[in-house]
Amino acid sequence: MDRKYWFWINNIKGIGNIKVRRILKAFGDDPEAVYEAGKEGLKMSAGETGITANDCDLISDKNKAGIIFKEYEEYNCRGGMKFVVPSDMNYPQRLKELYDRPNILYYKGRLPREEAKAVAVIGSRNCSEYGRSIASELGRRLGAAGASVISGLALGIDGEAHRGAVMGGGRTYGVLAGGVDICYPAGNFNLYMDMQKDGGIISEFPAGTPTRAGMFPLRNRIISGLSDAVVVVEAGCKSGTLITVAQALEQNRHVYAVPGRLGDPDSAGCNRLISEGAQIITDIDALMEELGLGCGSAPENKKNNLLLATDEKMLYSQLLDFNPKSLDTLTGECGLPPERIFSALVELELKGLIRETAKNFYMRIR
Repeated sequence: MDRKYWFWINNIKGIGNIKVRRILKAFGDDPEAVYEAGKEGLKMSAGETGITANDCDLISDKNKAGIIFKEYEEYNCRGGMKFVVPSDMNYPQRLKELYDRPNILYYKGRLPREEAKAVAVIGSRNCSEYGRSIASELGRRLGAAGASVISGLALGIDGEAHRGAVMGGGRTYGVLAGGVDICYPAGNFNLYMDMQKDGGIISEFPAGTPTRAGMFPLRNRIISGLSDAVVVVEAGCKSGTLITVAQALEQNRHVYAVPGRLGDPDSAGCNRLISEGAQIITDIDALMEELGLGCGSAPENKKNNLLLATDEKMLYSQLLDFNPKSLDTLTGECGLPPERIFSALVELELKGLIRETAKNFYMRIR
């Protein structure tokens, strides 16, 4: 079957996902048959497909079809962009099970491997440093254990989960609410490029489509649909993350949540999810075991193999969790002169073990 017809039927303006699926079902999942049916053939199928006279006009317009076929040829000439449809062998099996599955998926890089565990790590754009660190560590551990890390490439939790997976040498996949050729947000461009080396960028919207607010709920059902489990790190009570959670539950996916402090608005959504039955995450090792991923290069195992100078080891041991400590606090705890503390901090930061979260405040990130 000529793939240009799949491209055509999924790019007719005014004909949405649900109508396309009904039309394809009526014509034996053969878009070329839809094209050849013409206006009269489409009208005869209206009772089964629910399409209107205006829909028939749009679908049977050969001039507009010619424009779409030309776009298809141009699309094929663009570097690195591909697409799959439900009849393709490499269309994600997890999405095939959904009643509202995408009729077409565009992607750059690769699609998630079917045999690998897939975990979505999602949360607020306006997250805390603690949330960033947890998301990064989850992404790193999951990626190192061979899981596919799925998220939305947004600022905050999404981006940190992707970065962590890249850092762990794993595969991570960003689902966009616009064309795969447009990095959104633009500030994540380097990450967008890094992800394509072993993972990929995915969207149901054709190349050149700008991101708009109404597209995010559609994007979110793909994030959860591609995943076996969804982990929420930080989310407010009105966060768009909770839309993804609702879709995940509807899709029968497991939902986990990282607890937050009482009264913290950025964690209120997570705490509410836990109170409503989401599985609480109190230990990353335990989560990895539950997901069937072992311990996935736990920090303690990595720490034992780190080649650190004496001052660095002492300082690193004082940063026990993902909460920032001031330079004054670390100086008091280690009992070392400030110049040696500062030198050790610089080395630890260069090794990717800690981060300066604010002026003279430092936090462990591995």
